[in-house]
Amino acid sequence: MFANSFLDVEGPSYQNLDQYLEDENEDVVRAIELSLQESKGKETYIGGKDLEFPQNDEVEKVAQVLEESTLSSADLRYLFAKALHHCNTSTEGCELKWWKLLKELNPSVHTSKGKSWWRKSSKRCNTPVCDVCEEQICSEWLRCTYWGQSVCKKHTSDGTPWCCACSRFKIGDIRYITLSDGRQLCPDCCYTAVMDPEDCKPLLDEVHRFFKGLNMKIRYYIPILLVDQEEIIRIHKKSILGSTIYEKFELDAVTYVSKSIQRGENVEVVKEVEQLLPGRKVRSVLLLYGFPKLFIGSTLAHELMHAWMRVQGYRGLSLNIAEGLSQVMAHKWLEWQSFTGDDYMKAASEKTQFLRNLKEFLKYGIEKRHSEAYGHGFREAKWAVERYGLRYTLEHIARTGKLPE
Repeated sequence: MFANSFLDVEGPSYQNLDQYLEDENEDVVRAIELSLQESKGKETYIGGKDLEFPQNDEVEKVAQVLEESTLSSADLRYLFAKALHHCNTSTEGCELKWWKLLKELNPSVHTSKGKSWWRKSSKRCNTPVCDVCEEQICSEWLRCTYWGQSVCKKHTSDGTPWCCACSRFKIGDIRYITLSDGRQLCPDCCYTAVMDPEDCKPLLDEVHRFFKGLNMKIRYYIPILLVDQEEIIRIHKKSILGSTIYEKFELDAVTYVSKSIQRGENVEVVKEVEQLLPGRKVRSVLLLYGFPKLFIGSTLAHELMHAWMRVQGYRGLSLNIAEGLSQVMAHKWLEWQSFTGDDYMKAASEKTQFLRNLKEFLKYGIEKRHSEAYGHGFREAKWAVERYGLRYTLEHIARTGKLPE
């Protein structure tokens, strides 16, 4: 399972806006809608042309754009006043485009969904402010609307810490934890991070219960090993979140993390060597240590799906089908998480809400991934499972090697 690069996917479209600003935006949209309703009851005739007022679908577009804007409440009130003035004085007789007025007032906001988090800023009014350096942004910048961060692009390469799990940049004096291989974790993700095998055992039991609930119980012993990024790169020549080692993989031993020790803001690990048994269909599953339980759990569900298919005799599957089905299982496992009765959920409600947000963030990352196998393959497999069910889809693949159409 490949690691999600920070800019691999389009930024999540959710926003954690301040409630006060949300109420302000709703009031503006409501006022616009009421104004339009009043205007519909009047006959307007200017210069021999009927003046067309925007319809309800345009009001909805206003609301969508307002959600993405960085305007202050004062700017929104100004926008509304300007829009009403346009309605009362326009002599062009053309259809009013509310989002054009918003674009004019706040040129840094995109009025359509892009494929990148990067946007061009402007020196015109309402220039965004970087959450890291607290300076006005006058060049390329990053807007992660899910977590509500706006960051100068320079901070991706100037050493500013950012969390390897949730992708949030370090702001202010928040203490980020540095793992032994250089990755960094924010305090929220560190709270449930899987650092050593003792943390992984209850999570492994949970993933096995998930598979058992789908009538896919895994009765085959598979060593689950936590490794650092250096060992992953040594084995696979690239950084990935996890991998399944099959019988034909030329690997005799794995150096795994047996224990972690946190000293201040740094984590040190104790490593041991595990000899892999030869002649087994699945020799081991490797997981990159240090990620939150949600992250590790979805990766484990992905890799155990590979292992299950290999043990069940699935052979010759295309990369799209093999990775697509495994991504479906990772996505299903995240959906299966209800955050009720878990030991690590007996904390403050803020931590509980963060885990809910992280779950949605990870699901969105799976759903919107751009790569052929992990993205397109997932969406094809998910469509088949939703239409025909998981059991029929797997039986059809076993017979034909293809997804049902």
